[in-house]
Amino acid sequence: MLAALASRALSILRTEGVGALLRHTLGFVDFLFRHVYRRQEVYLYEHSIVPRPRDEFLPQLDSYDLRVVHSNEEADRLVAEGREDLRAVFVLSRGPLKKGAIAFCVYAGSELVHIGWAALDEESRRCIDGLPYRVAFGERQACTGGTHTVPKYRGRGLMAYGYYERFEYLRERGYVSSRNAVTVTNVASQKAHARFAPVVYAVGHYKKLLWWTSWKEETLAASGLQAPLSKVDGTEGRRVTEDGRE
Repeated sequence: MLAALASRALSILRTEGVGALLRHTLGFVDFLFRHVYRRQEVYLYEHSIVPRPRDEFLPQLDSYDLRVVHSNEEADRLVAEGREDLRAVFVLSRGPLKKGAIAFCVYAGSELVHIGWAALDEESRRCIDGLPYRVAFGERQACTGGTHTVPKYRGRGLMAYGYYERFEYLRERGYVSSRNAVTVTNVASQKAHARFAPVVYAVGHYKKLLWWTSWKEETLAASGLQAPLSKVDGTEGRRVTEDGRE
């Protein structure tokens, strides 16, 4: 782990400079701190897995390549092809792959520019999203999360494209819905999800202090929060309630 972190730090320093290294370091410190103390409000989304036109979700890149990675062995093969190692960019990725989580990686040439995860059972789900909302895996429901775009490639539609590919992967395997959580302050993520017209079925409240945790779900109306931005019938910026109505 320490070797991987040191290697990643040197790579960021060499390619992006001191400022980027400082931002990544602060982000990692925040990640570690959240394992001790965490307080979070999230919208709980449910997406219907239905056919969608691929052309509406293509990213704004001249060339790109999606690779779906199911194991560390598959990640090794990508490295052998000359692709950037997802486990070097996202140093905690080895564990989720070992537990069965599926990584959806978008490459621009050999560079990894975007990653998102899907889980098909409870064990792998805990690796990509530790919040304890219910996912009905036995009823052909999946879980998605762990989405990240490399900063210099943000604003090019990679998150929406990555979700399109994840939903297509699930649809081709008979899944009918997918659930995930989005922090109430994460407007960028809400906008990407809005393109798929999801249902906000609840609001989750999570608290953690060392080994103590608390989780509460309530309806959107009971929470007092506004619904996140959504897209219904092709119109951006509308809002929906937890049952999918405007």
